[in-house]
Amino acid sequence: MMNLLRRAVSSSKGSSLIRIVAVATATSGIVYGTDAGTRISVAIPESIRESKSLPWQISQGLINHTEQSLFGNLAAFSARVNPKPEAAGAINDEKRVPVEDSDSVKPPSGGFLGRDTIANAAARIGPAVVNLSVPQGFHGITTGKSIGSGTIIDADGTILTCAHVVVDFQSIRQSSKGRVDVTLQDGRTFEGVVLNADLQSDIALVKINSKTPLPTAKLGFSNKLRPGDWVIAVGCPLSLQNTITAGIVSCVDRKSSDLGLRGAGREYLQTDCAINAGNSGGPLVNLDGEVVGVNIMKVLAADGLGFSVPIDSVSKIIEHFKKSGRVVRPWIGLKMIELNKMIIAQLKERYPMFPDVEKGILVPTVIPGSPADRAGFKPGDVVVRFDGKPVETIKELIEIMDDRVGQRIRVVVERSNIETVTLEVIPEEANPDM
Repeated sequence: MMNLLRRAVSSSKGSSLIRIVAVATATSGIVYGTDAGTRISVAIPESIRESKSLPWQISQGLINHTEQSLFGNLAAFSARVNPKPEAAGAINDEKRVPVEDSDSVKPPSGGFLGRDTIANAAARIGPAVVNLSVPQGFHGITTGKSIGSGTIIDADGTILTCAHVVVDFQSIRQSSKGRVDVTLQDGRTFEGVVLNADLQSDIALVKINSKTPLPTAKLGFSNKLRPGDWVIAVGCPLSLQNTITAGIVSCVDRKSSDLGLRGAGREYLQTDCAINAGNSGGPLVNLDGEVVGVNIMKVLAADGLGFSVPIDSVSKIIEHFKKSGRVVRPWIGLKMIELNKMIIAQLKERYPMFPDVEKGILVPTVIPGSPADRAGFKPGDVVVRFDGKPVETIKELIEIMDDRVGQRIRVVVERSNIETVTLEVIPEEANPDM
């Protein structure tokens, strides 16, 4: 094969195409043609690439020449094994694409999965992941510990974690200022205090003070995730510091109602990463090493069913903490169902007077005495506009309300196939125990 390659490269009368095919044959490349030209992709082993007997200077000139005279536009020529800067010269100077060392290339979230991709993501996030331990007791007598994980998200010592790790759900006011033992990956230990905790979302912030610099994690964007994207879960299951498990995103919008959870509608990221006792509060991380979720729970009766709070939702909760010291949730007193074409078609078949809509939010129940009841909502109404904006999902409606307690909001509803009604509702702050 080497003799064939040398003859192909050194031949002055042979076809340029044959010479390139010879290079591809000796390695693992491929040559193929299209109407617009021909693409060439060649993986060159280190042993061949560094061979002194192989005239690579000739092959570079050959490729440049071939690009200009034979194929018109040469789209790509790449080496998979640590290409050297000289190899980049194979591309036309006017269309040269920089070639970086493979160790410095950052794969996009959910993109190419290389040999070191997961290890690199774990290395970026690892130092900022901490072990949390909270003594539990009764009348001053310690009876055990609550263990979990957290992520340092600010150099001032702010740690993001789960509320159920650091507070007592039955007596949050008494325990929220209790002691939290924090252990870093480098072995440093601190005594932290709970700054804020929201039981409904199960998100909390813990604060530690350090005279030396603290590692921090970067927050990503969960709305960029797609089912099938690779992620890693980092935490301290059973107090085993910085345990890494890998998997994929199974679902990006698993609703709380699907899990049988009461209260306001919430959405979770579902993953098949292994999550165990002690992982709660730890980060779900994309391939860029960015936090995209907070691991919160798993299904005990099944493997590969773990759930995380999306980091986009967490960021909004943190904003509420900074602004009000708590999460302010407006409440109007409606039970709601999101409509799609199939549901609408079924309802129209059953109820001829059902509103003639293509999308919207159905109101099956209005809670007596609620702001919505006082505003004039009726069961069967379909909300199509909320505060002047068209709405299709409950999530959109909640985002529009944000923390607007006590402010008038104009709502347009379709009441039947012949009636459109405009209502004004004034949200109240929801009871935290609802």
